[in-house]
Amino acid sequence: MDAALYFELVDAVARVDGQSGLADVSARISATDMHPLERRVLDRALRARREALTLKSQLLIPDLFTEPSAPATNLVARG
Repeated sequence: MDAALYFELVDAVARVDGQSGLADVSARISATDMHPLERRVLDRALRARREALTLKSQLLIPDLFTEPSAPATNLVARG
């Protein structure tokens, strides 16, 4: 496999930020002719990215980044 294409795929895996992007990159990797060792490395990177996205979705608190219902208060200690 061309080294530039290999590193482009490695970078594409690292940039994935959702399940649809993961499916797109996975399809690109599956359709690309490469050495078995390169395929194993990219499959491992995809697996790790999939697990990271799953953990992110489980740990993310949806209300954390929405508009607060009450005005925020200053947490500076006064004394």
